[in-house]
Amino acid sequence: MIRQPRPLSSSVSFDVADGHGVIEVTGDNGGSLLLLAGDPGFLEAGDGCGSVGWLAARAGTGGPGLSEVKYLTEWLSVPGLVPDPRTGRAEPPDPEALRPLLSLLSPGRYVMSAALAPHDLRVVHPRALRVESWYADEELALVTTDAWPPRDHRAVRRYRDRIRAGGGLPALVALFPTAESRVGYLLDGHHKLAAYDQAGARPLVISLAPQVPRPFRHDDLDRARAAFSDSRPRHQGDPLSRVLSSLRADFA
Repeated sequence: MIRQPRPLSSSVSFDVADGHGVIEVTGDNGGSLLLLAGDPGFLEAGDGCGSVGWLAARAGTGGPGLSEVKYLTEWLSVPGLVPDPRTGRAEPPDPEALRPLLSLLSPGRYVMSAALAPHDLRVVHPRALRVESWYADEELALVTTDAWPPRDHRAVRRYRDRIRAGGGLPALVALFPTAESRVGYLLDGHHKLAAYDQAGARPLVISLAPQVPRPFRHDDLDRARAAFSDSRPRHQGDPLSRVLSSLRADFA
């Protein structure tokens, strides 16, 4: 009897019962806020000027940086995930393999999937106290949370050469506010992402998202206004002020 290949699992759900809450995402497809060590660090949302307009902002230089709180594992360099040649999806990894990183998340239930990024991938790099705007004419956008482009060029070259040689693919890890979101925050893999770009290849992305989206909180949005403006006044027509006011009214 010929055995049929076992179908790939599109996602896996798991609980983070002992999470330290260092990394948390709130919001949904309309906009989200990434909090680091409890403080607003990054914001992405629709800009209110059309159905395809988006913006991303980053807290000032005094704000938290993900490089200060994340824990990287060597496993992500060669996770052994093999994308399906037709769909690009890969079997989600065992959450235990990512436990050092997952332990930084807020407690709760999460969904994880793994797949090659679509051909139309946008990399958005919000600089401190600056607003980055773009039109969502691609299938996926990743918001960088560390230096971009990465400073360690030798690490990028090593990853690039391995990708070109057809070896085991390195994986990125991105956190999304929902499993259906098209914009996520790159938690780990900036050097790998740059290497994929140099190699002209689609990156392998491990996607994490709360199983139930977490709503915005009034206090967080109030603190975000100060964090992204460095306490300097912003006029009401400013894109960031407009978005924060809209999120506070619609989601909080």
